[in-house]
Amino acid sequence: MAPHGIIFDLDGTLTDSKPGLFASLRHMHAVLGWEQPTDDALQAWLGPPVGQSLKEAGHDDATVERALSAFRDRLETGLFESELYPGIDALLADLDRDGTPLAVATFKVQPDAERVIEHYRLGHRFRGVHGRSPELLGHSKAAVIEQAVASVGLDASHVVMVGDREHDIASAAELGIRGIGVAYGYGSRAELEAAGAWRVVGSVDELRDALR
Repeated sequence: MAPHGIIFDLDGTLTDSKPGLFASLRHMHAVLGWEQPTDDALQAWLGPPVGQSLKEAGHDDATVERALSAFRDRLETGLFESELYPGIDALLADLDRDGTPLAVATFKVQPDAERVIEHYRLGHRFRGVHGRSPELLGHSKAAVIEQAVASVGLDASHVVMVGDREHDIASAAELGIRGIGVAYGYGSRAELEAAGAWRVVGSVDELRDALR
């Protein structure tokens, strides 16, 4: 049965934002004098808040603050070094035309989430665009997803979460929401399946079929 409402993650699900994020993370490493990581190492940064990853790496509060400042300085440009995945614009248009309530739940901070959605002129497609508050760290997006569910005005059992990382799937499960993992994003099929995804798709076309 098709879901009555759909909550979408942003990075790695609607947009391929890797170029801007990688550039911002490399700038952060350069400013702090840290060794430049490989692309594979940077991939692990895509998902949870950067502040969370810095804390888990053992950096003290002062270092975390400096690193985040450098990251955000470069992100002013990097935020828009991205593109919609091919087929996403048409998918959202079709879902909206069919009357499906849509919302966004992302680990991006709220102002950045809104800026990206407006950059792609997608604001009219969504009942709500929900990012995290700056102080919200950790690996759970449940609080943000809960806000998104409220914005579509439906019970959790009538909503599905679409995301590319384990945090999307596991956080949705905390709320009793089924998760569809998109393996075309930044997480692997194995990661999404291990997190308990109801379905895992490898392309936007497969996502369209899964949402029917």
